[in-house]
Amino acid sequence: MSGKHPRVFGTTDDAIANAEAALGRTFPPSFRGWLLQNNGHGIEAVTIFPVMDRRDPRMTWDSIDRRFREGWTRWLDNFADEQRDFTHLLPFADYGTGDYYCFDYSRRDSQGESPVVRWSHETGDTDDRGASFPEFATKVQAGEFDND
Repeated sequence: MSGKHPRVFGTTDDAIANAEAALGRTFPPSFRGWLLQNNGHGIEAVTIFPVMDRRDPRMTWDSIDRRFREGWTRWLDNFADEQRDFTHLLPFADYGTGDYYCFDYSRRDSQGESPVVRWSHETGDTDDRGASFPEFATKVQAGEFDND
């Protein structure tokens, strides 16, 4: 036996709850369900930030809360002199261009779902990418955002 731990995909309710507590936000139910089955996976070329899962920390060390604290806040520094408010956004994915895919909590519906927007690291502007996480995922799989 090699002594290596097998990769663990998916996660637990506890791991999700820990990430939500660290971020001070409750994830949309559809995203929560996706993480339970797919934590550690992306969708096509989109990197979906995982939640830290102690069962496989090597795979999840670059977690959503770490990305929020370290990457997202550095980008926001570029807009500090503009007095813009980005607190309604929660980045959960990227495409490798510097832009983030975020949940827009200012438009959360009665079921707790939030629309997905693309946030530009150059302008700070957002563009809608889906009314919910499932719609966003479907559009990613169809290649609709290949040029983001």
